[in-house]
Amino acid sequence: LDGSTGPRWNSETDLLAGLAGHYKQESMEDEGGATLGGYPNDKAQSLGEWGKAVRAIHAFRSSYFDFETELKTMRELGIKYARVPVSWCWTDHDPAQMVEKDEDGGLVYMSDEEVVEKYTCKDPFHDDVYWPAIPRNLVQRFLRACAKHGIGATLDIHTLPGGTSIGTFSGVWPRYARFWTHGDVPALDNNSRPDIGRNLVKDFIGWVESLAVEDPLAFKGVRAISPMNEPAHLAGLYNGKVPILSDRETFLPRLPADMAQEYLSELNEGLDSLPQLTQVPDGHHLRVFLWLRDAVDAFRQSSLPSLGKELHVNVHESLFPSDVLPKEEEKPDYGLDTASMKVLGAWWRATTSAEERSEWAVFDLHHYMAWGDQCSGAVEGFPAGRYACSDEVAKAEVLGRCSTWAQVYRNALEDECGAGLRLASAEFSAGTHHSIRHGCNDVDTLETMLVSQVDAARGADVELFWWSYKMPYGGAFRNAWSLKHLLYLLGVLPKPDEALFHCGDHVPPLGEPRDGSL
Repeated sequence: LDGSTGPRWNSETDLLAGLAGHYKQESMEDEGGATLGGYPNDKAQSLGEWGKAVRAIHAFRSSYFDFETELKTMRELGIKYARVPVSWCWTDHDPAQMVEKDEDGGLVYMSDEEVVEKYTCKDPFHDDVYWPAIPRNLVQRFLRACAKHGIGATLDIHTLPGGTSIGTFSGVWPRYARFWTHGDVPALDNNSRPDIGRNLVKDFIGWVESLAVEDPLAFKGVRAISPMNEPAHLAGLYNGKVPILSDRETFLPRLPADMAQEYLSELNEGLDSLPQLTQVPDGHHLRVFLWLRDAVDAFRQSSLPSLGKELHVNVHESLFPSDVLPKEEEKPDYGLDTASMKVLGAWWRATTSAEERSEWAVFDLHHYMAWGDQCSGAVEGFPAGRYACSDEVAKAEVLGRCSTWAQVYRNALEDECGAGLRLASAEFSAGTHHSIRHGCNDVDTLETMLVSQVDAARGADVELFWWSYKMPYGGAFRNAWSLKHLLYLLGVLPKPDEALFHCGDHVPPLGEPRDGSL
């Protein structure tokens, strides 16, 4: 626990609970009438711990990104599209209504019970886990600003209840991901319970549809929807063996045998006479494929395709264990492994039509050179990386070969789906190594990483999205992962990507009241 900044946290639900606990502890320790974060200590004249926690998160969300100034800068840089990660938990209520004035001008504070009801979502698959809700009016204001500045936003449902992947990005970490074991209802009990995950996607599509009438400018700011980010990421590694002891069955169990067989027959229908095309193999991944198929169908049946909106469907190669993938004649080098791409292409061919793939259905495969030793670079060179940051010859060789990934990706998907399909890679960066202690931070290497990947993707007609536009609290990671900071290092932008202040900067002098208004 850092006394200046509150609790450490692993994910957004962990943060919300930690903040609430932190405010509760402060309240218990400080009974002398001091103010905490601008609130009197008397609970009758103050928000409770949950109210303060929700307000803190909302204050961060609403001030992190300047809609007018920063969207204008992005558009001037030539950026036309932004991918915006959101959670499944939304609210129709405005957090500003948590504190209001009564008829006499006094302040009325919302009770914690009402705060939890209106501004959080209880996770249906974890006991006592609450998500901080995203206010719809905040997102609509952002979308209107996008439309004003000519930027189209992809609303990426990055997290879903229970957690769809294992890791901090699941939203529930350090708890175990339960979406596939508890939330994939049709594969569990033949629809005898509400299908929370599929219903959430349908409701989200319905809300975007409603904007066309209720908020046309916000609707104009929407370019696309992405129904799930990296579904069951890393499932292919979970085999119960050292060093990863988790059993795949406890994370992404197989579909029931009869359901799997029926779905495989649908996916591979008519392929026996077409040996040049890949057949989708049996395995745990069918559960993810079936869920995504239903998300595609929900979008297809909506009015959004006819209104010019798109669906960006993301799948990650780590979904597959190596033993289910087609065997390649030669061991691939430079990260150019097409086995998983062939299976993904086969599934995409069976899930969408050629017309849909050329118009509104966009396939998205994330790709980072920083993960995997075949394309990584390190300050000290081999064996930490395949090249040393200062070795211009080796660096040019490795990055030149690894950047051809975009064309390999297109070729593999076109071999399965035919020409004309739309492809994206909605996460990439200039990071050369997954550890910042080893990665290259010299401007020459970072620029080469940026330019080589962008040029190759343009040549292959693969749309790229950088992770992330800004990360002012990212420390040393900013050089390779913040586009804003990298463009500053390259002399494009005048200011670095940094916070106005750093956590713990202010040391209060003796006697200063603990009041957020100061």
